Amino acid sequence: MQELQAGINPGGLNNIAEVKLVICYMLNFCIEPLSKTQIFDILDFNNIVNYFYFAQAFNELKEGGQIEESSNGFTLAPSGKESMLALQDKISKNIKERLEISAKNYVNKIIFEKWHNIEVKKEENGFTVKCTIKDDVNELMSISLFVPEAKQINQIKQNFWHNSEGIYKNTVELLTGEHFT
Repeated sequence: MQELQAGINPGGLNNIAEVKLVICYMLNFCIEPLSKTQIFDILDFNNIVNYFYFAQAFNELKEGGQIEESSNGFTLAPSGKESMLALQDKISKNIKERLEISAKNYVNKIIFEKWHNIEVKKEENGFTVKCTIKDDVNELMSISLFVPEAKQINQIKQNFWHNSEGIYKNTVELLTGEHFT
């Protein structure tokens, strides 16, 4: 059984040319420009590539004009698209599947973070933790809790991130007296 090597799962990329191709492949299907950090986060999600290979490949693509930078982030340049289309068959099915999963998970994470917010305010005798759930238009629910110790903040954050749907559903059911499935 292969082991994780230099932050790369078995079947991941450890060749700069492959990493460059996968960056171009991913950018080709992105609707919006992405920051360098966002691109790496997607590739790193399933340990497809480590940061050192990514940084070198990214810089070579940028210097070579295959990716373009705007105020909103990076997009695939015409020369990068041309190269990617000519070589995309070289990307293994496994990498394409892992990249697709990573991209979907990353987008879901961004959406989740957009609709869920946690604010911590230092008080005289502890902290107020405000957990909010919203959609594109409305604030659906906001709960503020006072906690006397900082160590409780992380537990509240974890529980809110992992159980926000259930917290919302249970709160609505308790307050309205209606049961939802």
